[in-house]
Amino acid sequence: MAWGGQAGKGVVVPPAFAKGYGKDSGKGWGKDWGKGKGFGKDGKGFGKDGKGKGKRPRGPSGPGLPRERITQEPMTGEVAEWKGKYGWITPTVPLEHPMAAKNKGNLYVSMSDLVGGIEALTQGSLCQFHVFSDSSGLGAEECLGS
Repeated sequence: MAWGGQAGKGVVVPPAFAKGYGKDSGKGWGKDWGKGKGFGKDGKGFGKDGKGKGKRPRGPSGPGLPRERITQEPMTGEVAEWKGKYGWITPTVPLEHPMAAKNKGNLYVSMSDLVGGIEALTQGSLCQFHVFSDSSGLGAEECLGS
């Protein structure tokens, strides 16, 4: 039996390549793309029309918040992550403080909290610091990197 209606012509054509198959008539998928349906400024999805979460007011953050020093003696820890101008330190000895569970036990450190002429910390390196508390959580100040 020959495929695709080509009987008697000596050519075996699979149905996918027979007449009418595999050609795009321009109808179907993608027809209405970019016409304001769904998401976007004028769409029915998320935006300024009162639907969806929208932007919520964010609490205070950053190195300029009022601080209260918690430790009298310096502590040590390992730099878990450094993101250019700030990072996170995992203390060698976990802190016992109500806000210690916040940020998975890590302490926030800003570039402005580094002392000794250093401008960045290296991930995995040890450092020495004092712990402070502010409205965002716990952080490290007067941080000496190695």
